[in-house]
Amino acid sequence: MSVDVKKCPICNKENNCGKLQGQKVCWCVSETFPGEIFELVPEEKRNKACICKDCVQTFNENLLLNK
Repeated sequence: MSVDVKKCPICNKENNCGKLQGQKVCWCVSETFPGEIFELVPEEKRNKACICKDCVQTFNENLLLNK
């Protein structure tokens, strides 16, 4: 299985990785990723493509709602 590094491994939409766009740092550097979000990433895609900002935001909102 090939992994498209430009696509979010959760929703398969563009992840807008700053590094891939030629920036020195990506938006994700200042983002908080709850450990549980990585459980949503299929094993074969882990640590190979960035999770998109929308998925992180949605996950964090759902996490707050379920507390």
